[in-house]
Amino acid sequence: MIRMLTAYTREVDDAAAAVTEVLAQLELDSRRLANAVGFISFHPEFLASNIVEAISKALPFDVVGGTTSCTSVQGALGEMLLTVSVLTSDTVVFRAGMSANITDDACQPARELYARVAPPETGRPALLIAFAPVVENVGGDDLIAAIDAASGGVPLFGALAFTHLTDFSGIETYANGVRSTDAFALVALFGEVEPHFFTTTIPHERGLHEKAVITRSVKNRLQGINGLPPLDYLDSIGLSADDEAGEIALAVTSFPFVLTLKDGTQIVRFARKVSEEGDILFYGDAPEGANVLFSAADADFVVHSTKEMIARAATESGAGNALVFSCASRRWMLGIAMEKEMKEIARCLGARFSYQLTYSGGEICPVKNREGLWVNRFHNFTMITCLF
Repeated sequence: MIRMLTAYTREVDDAAAAVTEVLAQLELDSRRLANAVGFISFHPEFLASNIVEAISKALPFDVVGGTTSCTSVQGALGEMLLTVSVLTSDTVVFRAGMSANITDDACQPARELYARVAPPETGRPALLIAFAPVVENVGGDDLIAAIDAASGGVPLFGALAFTHLTDFSGIETYANGVRSTDAFALVALFGEVEPHFFTTTIPHERGLHEKAVITRSVKNRLQGINGLPPLDYLDSIGLSADDEAGEIALAVTSFPFVLTLKDGTQIVRFARKVSEEGDILFYGDAPEGANVLFSAADADFVVHSTKEMIARAATESGAGNALVFSCASRRWMLGIAMEKEMKEIARCLGARFSYQLTYSGGEICPVKNREGLWVNRFHNFTMITCLF
């Protein structure tokens, strides 16, 4: 059994006051069980003012997390906010750590970190939870592949850290006093853990055109659709490639691409930018042979999909704790009603679940393939939930 405790603070100037507020809400003396780990999400200002470090030092267990553009727990939601969730159990053991630099390659750092958090004598973890940075040369799929290779495919849940800044600056991960722009934090859970995974994203039915096929790509660089350069293909389905008007750049970076992979799993990709060569660069891989739809969503769809997933999760799982990550692009899609998804989560989960919601730059969550087997996948424009 795992119990989740949550707390928050808006105090960004006085570290002692922030620590006092968080500890008062957690009530660790009466509610903490034998083992524990903390997850912390925060606006970058809480790092600059040493609030994150002060709270981490005050908690007598591992604390990991990262920056976010927005976060919430019971009783609070917003941008200028720090939230903490504590998983605590008498039967589940938690081990955490921070990797080495993954700027050029994630494989060796993943092997080394996994060996530290899951040495052979501990046995195989039931679940891994990761907080990762946004790195130019190592995408979400690269990181998942590296962790899968190290762990042998242990279920992996987590997200890329994010911030409120449109130039993606200030993104950092955190683990036990160490902050980084190019390393990932990892937590291994051992024992009686039964995670339940739920995702909601854009279904292929919302496609703006017939399915096409990715005919040329290199990892996260899309170079051909139906044998055409990407921008020529988009022009062929009615999206003007008029660079002066900027219409193609707006379309490419504002709308999701729904991919159906060869194993039947569906993922969504958001474009980071269009290269000088006319390639579309995503946050995650766009494998050759995948079917692709240029899709659309609006605020009503975001809220409806959130309600549907939470209702499904509450019906299918008897768990009472929820870690939730939602892609920042979903929040942007809400326009002036940016808090609507958070309020829906609070309404649906608040009375029954202990929960922590964090907005992210990319989501990591297992999904079932065509054979019904769980496979770890990287997502965009997706809300993911792990119940336990």
